[in-house]
Amino acid sequence: MGRRALGGLSLILILSLMGWGSVRLALFSWNSVVAYRSPYLAADLPAPPSTPPLTDRVVLVVIDGLRRDTAAAAMPTLNRLAAQGARYIVRVGEPSLSYPGWTVIGSGAWQGLSGVTTNWFQGPVPVDSIFREARGAGLRVVGAGTGGWKELFGPGFDRLEVPDVPLHRPEEVDRLDEALLARGLDLLKDPQARLVLIYFAGPDEYGHAFGGASPAYREIVRRTDARLARVATAMDLSRETLIVTTDHGHIDPGGHGGWEPIVKEVPLVMVGKGVRAGVEGQGAQADIAPTVAALLGVPIPTHAMGRPLLEALEGPSEALDAIARASAGQRAALIHRVEAVLGRPPTSFPEVVTAADLSAFNEAAARALDRAYGERLVRDRLRRTPVALLGLALIAIGAALLFRPPHRAGVLAGALLFLGIVWGLYFGRGYRWSLSVFNTEAQIEAFFMARVLDALLGLMAVALLLGIWKGRRWGEALEGILRAYGGIALLFAFQVLLFYWAYGVSFPWGLPDLGWGFKYYLDLLTLSAFYPSLPGLPDPVGVPMALVGPALGAGIGRAGRWLLQAPVRWG
Repeated sequence: MGRRALGGLSLILILSLMGWGSVRLALFSWNSVVAYRSPYLAADLPAPPSTPPLTDRVVLVVIDGLRRDTAAAAMPTLNRLAAQGARYIVRVGEPSLSYPGWTVIGSGAWQGLSGVTTNWFQGPVPVDSIFREARGAGLRVVGAGTGGWKELFGPGFDRLEVPDVPLHRPEEVDRLDEALLARGLDLLKDPQARLVLIYFAGPDEYGHAFGGASPAYREIVRRTDARLARVATAMDLSRETLIVTTDHGHIDPGGHGGWEPIVKEVPLVMVGKGVRAGVEGQGAQADIAPTVAALLGVPIPTHAMGRPLLEALEGPSEALDAIARASAGQRAALIHRVEAVLGRPPTSFPEVVTAADLSAFNEAAARALDRAYGERLVRDRLRRTPVALLGLALIAIGAALLFRPPHRAGVLAGALLFLGIVWGLYFGRGYRWSLSVFNTEAQIEAFFMARVLDALLGLMAVALLLGIWKGRRWGEALEGILRAYGGIALLFAFQVLLFYWAYGVSFPWGLPDLGWGFKYYLDLLTLSAFYPSLPGLPDPVGVPMALVGPALGAGIGRAGRWLLQAPVRWG
């Protein structure tokens, strides 16, 4: 066997192994996020003290999937309440999905601390919550929600109403929300209920079905506002507090989960007893649970990473000072726990005596967390650097071997054509590197399979182009196509290597940047096109496209050149 043939067979084997391995690596990394288990929950944290209550009752209304621009344009009741109280735009964590968002609202713990990263999580949540703290303090906690709320927070409620209303079509969500409203209004009649949850599902269902910029979505938001008006009318805001928020927004075509501002920046409105009028600001979704705790006078959930929005609260100065001290003590204990897990000495925080001292503490707490996570990330990157440099050297050697004349132009042309097809098909459909491209969870598998098919289409296009270009001889065409395939593989392997160096392939102490992580996953799926598995084939059997594609391309290319040259021969 000649050197050229041996080299070709070796390249076919390498590409097939890369395709086979990329699927396994993609599944491993995907499961590392889906099944993420927080390392920060092993040790018990000290319980924060109770504080003087600022209100008799808190009613927390969570409107699923509410966009802030649509809320501003189509919710006159919400805007009227905001004018009477406090209005915030709060930042949502990632993944910006419902279960993770509900967990942040109820506990103040971000996804990387709670471990609730998807809607597939099976509860109850492993972190402390405002519902658990309120009930533990002897307050009656009631709610009207769906099975998901019961799954996550059921043990924290004295009574949680879950209407039995099946959803077969998006339009039927009106029946569910009417049932939730009826149950919520009934719960408000309970004079002993001190924390009330009322949930509405309509905007999220319509956002997925019709798009976040659709007239249908705007109409369901308007109807939800009318339901909110009935909740507000049933309350006595001179002694009770109403808080309205959402878990996430929606992109225009429908979908959420990613980093888009319209998904991650959501409204928070607070009005009634204990809330200052005329306050506007920005905060975080993790601030909601500590604020509810401050209003009720119960301990802040021990895993809360946010702050009570003291600038929006009013009450005796002694009560506000006590809230500030309780918040500082709770967050300091949690941050010290995070620092211990990440291998950093505990930070010394400024003393908090009055509410005026809390701002400096909050800034120091944010710096401490950024420093702890940043230093751990740097240490991990340094540890991965030798492997990354070795991988980079192998890629450089491979590129030097592939980009040799007379095939250099063909390899470059093949890589550019492949990128044009694969990324053109992706971005041409309006997609971004974001989890929001999944409009529903049922689309995930089909979406990823479509990316593999796009890559297969790109590989066949490269094979046909180079087959026609170099079709004078079978061997020359086959070699040119194989070298182009190798160049494509190196290009995407380099991108995978960059993500590996930045974040690794498993995530034991925190979540990676999920925008970059999504691209990393797509890069692995692109590489999998060199050895795709087909339905009905047992694992690990697949199709060695590194052999099939070049062979087909060289054969079709040679036949094409023969046909193109036929008029010359027959003339």
